[in-house]
Amino acid sequence: MKKLKFDNLLGLDENLRNGNLKTGKMNAEILETKRQFPHEILMYRCGEFYEAVGFDACMLVEYANLNPMAPRSDSVPRAGCPIMNLRQTLDQLTYQGFSVCIVEEVQGPQARGQLKERFVAGHAHPGSPYVYGLVSADVDLEFPEPVPVMGISRSRRGYCLVSVLEMMHSFSVEDGLTEEAVVTKLRSRQCQQLFMHRSLRKDIAGIARWGEGGLLFGECQKKQLEWYDDDPVKSLILKVREIFDLDQDQEFREIVVPSGERPRPLYVSTASQIGILPTAGVPSLLMVLLPPEANYLCTSYVRNLLLHPPPHRVADCVQAACRMLAEVTSSIPDFTCVSAAKLMKLIETQEANHIEFARMRNIAEDILLMANDPQLSKVLDLLLDPTWLATGIRIERKQLVDDCKFLASRIGDLLASERDPDQNITSLENIPDDFFRDLEEPWKGRVKRSYAEEEFVEVEESAAELAESVFSDLLPIVNCVKGYQKPLGGGLGGRRGEICYSRDSQAVWFKGKNFRPTVWGDSPGEAEMKLLISAYDGKGKKAGEEWWTTSRVEDALTRYRAAVEKASSAVVQLLRDLAAEVKVKLNALVFISVLSVIAKSLCLHVSEGKRRNWVFPTLMGSSEYSDSEEYSNSGPMVLEDLIPYWKDPVCEQAEPNTVELESMFLLTGPNGGGKSSILRSICAAALLSVCGLMVPARNAVVPRLDAVMLRMMSTDSPADNKSSFQMEMSELRTILAEATSRSLVMIDELCRGTEVQKGTAIAASVIESLDHIGCRGVLSTHLHDLLDMKLRVRNVVKKSMSVKEVDGRIEPTWKLVDGACRESLAFEVAKKEGIPDNVVQRAIEIYKESLESKRSSNGSTNSLRNNAKKGIPDSRGTLDGNFLNDMAAEGAVNENNQTSHELTTLQDKKDGGNRDRRRTATATKPREELLDHMELFSNVCRKKLQDLGEVSNFYACSFIGPRQLPPPATTMHSCVYILQRPDGRYYVGQSDNLTGRVRRHRSILPDAPFLYLVVPNKSVASELETTLIHQLPSLGVILVNKGDQNHRHFGTAPLIDAPPF
Repeated sequence: MKKLKFDNLLGLDENLRNGNLKTGKMNAEILETKRQFPHEILMYRCGEFYEAVGFDACMLVEYANLNPMAPRSDSVPRAGCPIMNLRQTLDQLTYQGFSVCIVEEVQGPQARGQLKERFVAGHAHPGSPYVYGLVSADVDLEFPEPVPVMGISRSRRGYCLVSVLEMMHSFSVEDGLTEEAVVTKLRSRQCQQLFMHRSLRKDIAGIARWGEGGLLFGECQKKQLEWYDDDPVKSLILKVREIFDLDQDQEFREIVVPSGERPRPLYVSTASQIGILPTAGVPSLLMVLLPPEANYLCTSYVRNLLLHPPPHRVADCVQAACRMLAEVTSSIPDFTCVSAAKLMKLIETQEANHIEFARMRNIAEDILLMANDPQLSKVLDLLLDPTWLATGIRIERKQLVDDCKFLASRIGDLLASERDPDQNITSLENIPDDFFRDLEEPWKGRVKRSYAEEEFVEVEESAAELAESVFSDLLPIVNCVKGYQKPLGGGLGGRRGEICYSRDSQAVWFKGKNFRPTVWGDSPGEAEMKLLISAYDGKGKKAGEEWWTTSRVEDALTRYRAAVEKASSAVVQLLRDLAAEVKVKLNALVFISVLSVIAKSLCLHVSEGKRRNWVFPTLMGSSEYSDSEEYSNSGPMVLEDLIPYWKDPVCEQAEPNTVELESMFLLTGPNGGGKSSILRSICAAALLSVCGLMVPARNAVVPRLDAVMLRMMSTDSPADNKSSFQMEMSELRTILAEATSRSLVMIDELCRGTEVQKGTAIAASVIESLDHIGCRGVLSTHLHDLLDMKLRVRNVVKKSMSVKEVDGRIEPTWKLVDGACRESLAFEVAKKEGIPDNVVQRAIEIYKESLESKRSSNGSTNSLRNNAKKGIPDSRGTLDGNFLNDMAAEGAVNENNQTSHELTTLQDKKDGGNRDRRRTATATKPREELLDHMELFSNVCRKKLQDLGEVSNFYACSFIGPRQLPPPATTMHSCVYILQRPDGRYYVGQSDNLTGRVRRHRSILPDAPFLYLVVPNKSVASELETTLIHQLPSLGVILVNKGDQNHRHFGTAPLIDAPPF
């Protein structure tokens, strides 16, 4: 830091070594570029490194963990990284919130003594990675979630949040938000830069409006923010153009969502207390909605859906699509999920490589498969509105199908298939295969040969010429040296020589040591030895004392490298031209990529919901309300056998509760009795319902809610000088201001942070206010004086979490019952959690003394004291509940266990990362062959099921094609299946998790087709598997697995045949 000067943007001291800023020096060019992008770290290409100087070098050392590159004390600060570590360095810097400008060198010959030409190749921002050169790279670059620039302003309707996504060239405006809703938006996603509008400071009357509740102020203080004026939307877009160095005419598309009434976004407390926003100690709702294999795009979609529930008619579409996915019998596509922002940036910059184009084609083909399937076609229609909501793009069904046909046809017409023989790497005698592999693999297998026939032929001809020159000039020398090494006939064993591949120089040379004869003669090869010259690398430096070549070989190498470079450039240009063609369908590409993510998310959710025995709720009333009277006649919210969402019924035992909620509940109960759990469960079920998803209950009837609010314990806000009680009152203010007769309000233990009597009075007034509003909800409390107050309420119902007496002790039952409960179990809980016995005993004595004092001072009745001693609640029927047995249920069968002999029969595992590189060969022939065996498969299964008396449960066989998966309807069902291998042989198996088993097979055999049959249970599946393994070979079907044919014991005998137990 002491070497830095603050009189120029680079921070260079001209008195130090390499600090010259005069015109014509490299530092002067770097400074000029820095003036264009003063807010970005500048990294420039210098040979095999990317370097930075001055201030930027210090940032690389501090935030990218790089070492200084200037060890001398009289040199300016320099730091950098090798070429191969550039993306890792950029990821570290953007993760810290920095933007980076990358300057590349112009490749090619350069006159000695002149500065190399350089140009700004691109920028890396948080959520927007550096993509230059990806079109020719054989890599799958991971794109982070796009990070918006946000602006917050104040309008007459409330807070207004403007989000601008540079990668998507789009913006959204959300007006009428509360302070809590804005904070939720800020916490749910990272923002690159935050702008605060001047309207936040004062309104027209001059009254301060900067975060009334303190939440927004405290949240914004944690972020880098700037203030701006004028129009909140237009001015913010201008700021974005400046930040990203965009043209002033660059347009941004506004995301306009479908019309219709939409529930309000979740507040911070609601999202935190059901785990949508990560909160310590709170079970995550997101973790149970999708199975573990869900990717981050699916998780992100579901999180956004929950944070801002969709309009009611879109929620109807989501639920209808989920219901159909739960019932379809057709195989569903294994939906390819790619970030829409990634595709948009790669297409616009023309940097999309063959991997990404293959994924685009796969997405289009998945949509076409849905459109052509009678069952999935209806699902596709239902997903159009949710995709419109997520993208702001509306495309009709017919146009969508036409666009997908264009994309699938045009991309598929250019990309090469994986098994195309014309794409094989050159292999010639006398030349190491690694040489051809390193030079040809980076461009072969990308596009079909017919589009670059001239370049392919030129490469083949130059390779043959190289092989001929090596054969003529170098091979005789190798043979001659081998003759010297013969043990008989006076051989000289110290001499050696061979044709080798120099990977650093990408050349084929002769590598030898002590190979020259002491006395020259006329032996074969000696004449060629005299033609050898020293080998030089690409920089003109001698490669080494052991490397030799000839002029003819060097000329052939030069021609071959030039042909390879020409072919590689042609392939890159073809991919860039394809990107230009696809760009006209960019909106359609964004639309189908998001639709694919939504479809996969819903498929995964339905499969997980069926596994957990969740149900689809019934949404009462129309999706469009004209008045509140229609809503008031919609009936109660009913949740039958509701269980906590974080409980897995397959593995855990949970106490179900039935809730009929038509007004406000005043909920009492002991500590640890389940009050908070029932509030979280009701809140989660309501939220999932209004989003169109499955709920953890046996039956659910939910009205159309306009808001779901859950307020639990608050923490203080030192940044605003506010205590926890002040923050609680701030949140309560928002609830009272925003709640309507169509809202669900859940408040847990209100006023716990203040004096009891005044807190009780506030809680009583809040209950009266919520009752007057007419909303549904629950207010739980330990303020038992509320039970004796005469409140001005009409519809408040007293509920409690019941307790029971066991061996003289009062224990909770976790059951919701009518009435009130005055028992807190405070002493029992304190003792259970490890509070010393003497402390607990003294607390009991103080409590009794307090009761006695109160009884003697005001002559109160003994009922309260007696109930407190006996632990008997004053509600009717409270003791009828059952104590929860917290034992885990017996685990499900582990489907991951597969015997080694089954695995060894499969072909060697291929490189999974290369599966998406090229289009696989057509599956028409394997499909026809497998379908030819469907009748054999069905007949064997039908006959065996008849023998077992299960013929009434026989279902038709189903086919699973390449890049397809079983439908969610197979979840929780046993299946027997047959798999076809590429070599024409078959594999028979059975599973209780067919989707997982298909995925495991596909990890080894990516395009294997399947036939499967749903059977009553696992024992039947096992016996069918053994029967098929025995009988299919006699019918001409060649199997690879025979181990399971030895199974002899199956649990398929009728129960009537079992002896009495």
